[in-house]
Amino acid sequence: MERLGSRLSILGMLLVLAPLSGHAFYIHLHGVVTEYFTGDAMKGVQIRMVKDSVERETIITSGNGKYELYLERGYDYQIWFHRADLVTKHVRIDAREVPLFPDVPFYDMDLQMTLFTWLDGYDFTLFNSPVGRSEYKHSVRNLNWDVEYTNNIRRLVDRFMVHYEREVADRAKKESIKGTTAKRRRRKTVDF
Repeated sequence: MERLGSRLSILGMLLVLAPLSGHAFYIHLHGVVTEYFTGDAMKGVQIRMVKDSVERETIITSGNGKYELYLERGYDYQIWFHRADLVTKHVRIDAREVPLFPDVPFYDMDLQMTLFTWLDGYDFTLFNSPVGRSEYKHSVRNLNWDVEYTNNIRRLVDRFMVHYEREVADRAKKESIKGTTAKRRRRKTVDF
């Protein structure tokens, strides 16, 4: 009888623990990729998940521009947003410090990304750095975006976009002049 009681208590413990083992912690990363100037959803953008420097998964946005990825705790991620005709951007999500048993079953991260057209011969080195960084903060027990880093990058991107827009306008103007059949006339200088 004693053996049966100990077997039942072990079985009871297994039944109590079984539901917990079936629900692993995850980070739900999702959002919409849109065009920078118009806000239109972008189709065909590749979202690549690089986990500890190894590419793990690539998904492609449909017509609504939405994407969704599931990340695990304990890894450092880079999430890349790429399409051949657009400027590639990426973010870094450092989940290495997320505890083995967090307070919640998952973290929800809503990440909206804007992309814009690539220009041949233009300097896009600013986007070699992540446009956002997130890491686990023990003080709040959650993954948080580094607001100071993001604000600094945002200022640089805003300044960059002013120059980018000027370049786009200059190239469009040159193309429109190039496409006309009228000859340019030199102005005559008249001295009085």
